[in-house]
Amino acid sequence: MDQNFLLFDALERHFGATTAFTECDCSCTDWTVRIPSSRYSSGVETMVADQSNVGSARERILEAAERVITEVGAARLTLDGVAQSAGVSKGGLLYHFPSKESLLGALAQRYVDSMDSCVDAAKGGLVDDSSRDLKACILGVLGSDPRSKSMGAVLLATAANDLTLLEVIRERIAEYTAEIEATSTDFPRAAIVSLAIDGLKMRESLRISPFTPAQREEIVKELLEMADEAYR
Repeated sequence: MDQNFLLFDALERHFGATTAFTECDCSCTDWTVRIPSSRYSSGVETMVADQSNVGSARERILEAAERVITEVGAARLTLDGVAQSAGVSKGGLLYHFPSKESLLGALAQRYVDSMDSCVDAAKGGLVDDSSRDLKACILGVLGSDPRSKSMGAVLLATAANDLTLLEVIRERIAEYTAEIEATSTDFPRAAIVSLAIDGLKMRESLRISPFTPAQREEIVKELLEMADEAYR
């Protein structure tokens, strides 16, 4: 059974079977965040802003690099190949990214930004209570996003030889940890939820998750309950 369907089913169980849901498309990742709409603000449909100018050469290069990396891996990535895939000249690519390392660094930043954007999309439709941010992470990060999962695996593999690629991810994790420490009434419980989100996301990125769809549904449901408990 589709994991996305089971995630939505878990949300309906948590928020109530009669709750209406609104689907919001996250333009930066091409995937959908599903938000309970009947108990939240009415402007959900406008909460996701288009944060990428797909017509720009820089964005075309980054999108092409993602495609090439997903197909052949970071080790085989060449600037010539990316330029050809993006439909730009080699000089045009070098203007934006003077080296392969700078291109990979930009992809790492793009990955983090895409996760932040999808979390913000979920956050914008939730009631502004104390557990909203943590629930938004569950809904945003664990949604169905094949492209993000493949890119996460590629970045992890690439970082084995270049740890600087992880710096932007490390900084964002540190920021988020400080946020939940400052706002939660039960920091250990909130931190456990955050760790579970990261762990499940990583396992699925590497395609080593042992959980069945039904088990995953129960995990997501439990994480939502724990998020509530961490802020009571």
